[in-house]
Amino acid sequence: MKTELILGGLLGLFAWSAAAGAQPYVGADFNRYSITLKGPDPELFPQSAGGLDLHFGERFGDVAGEIGYGTSTSYGKTVLDNLHLTRLTADGIFYLPVFGGFNLLATGGGAETNYGISSYARTAYQVDGKNKSSNADVPLSGGDEFDWRAGTGFSFGLSDFELRVIARYQPLSMQHQAQSALSLDVGLNVYF
Repeated sequence: MKTELILGGLLGLFAWSAAAGAQPYVGADFNRYSITLKGPDPELFPQSAGGLDLHFGERFGDVAGEIGYGTSTSYGKTVLDNLHLTRLTADGIFYLPVFGGFNLLATGGGAETNYGISSYARTAYQVDGKNKSSNADVPLSGGDEFDWRAGTGFSFGLSDFELRVIARYQPLSMQHQAQSALSLDVGLNVYF
């Protein structure tokens, strides 16, 4: 329900902003998440993940709105170190022009995050006297939650392209296993 409300609101915003002469854009960001976990043994669980975000937005003047979809995954060296984060996001971005195409950014919005932590398991067995083994990913925790998120960064634009870097905070709890998540996105927007 929350996802439908976010998408409906943003589609309405994009329709209104198109009439106001906005610049639509598409973009991709490489992301890196650092998650602060709590509990007795947080060192056994994944605490970082990385991946790719795709987004569509419209900018009108010094304000932009965008919706996006992203995934981040962690494959670590410990037995309990497989993490995935999948997000549907909606963000507003304020641009503060500094000089030329260089801007400081402030952003705020929300993220519907689906997450899961799993363990690697190997099973040995025999078939017709021959030793065999199988590998499996065993789910340990998972869920879905909606959180606000906010951040800051900078961008540099050249005609139809814009390079941007944004750091964000999100109070991701993962069923009370985590305290928060910090992310760093580095990407490129293309205006059309």
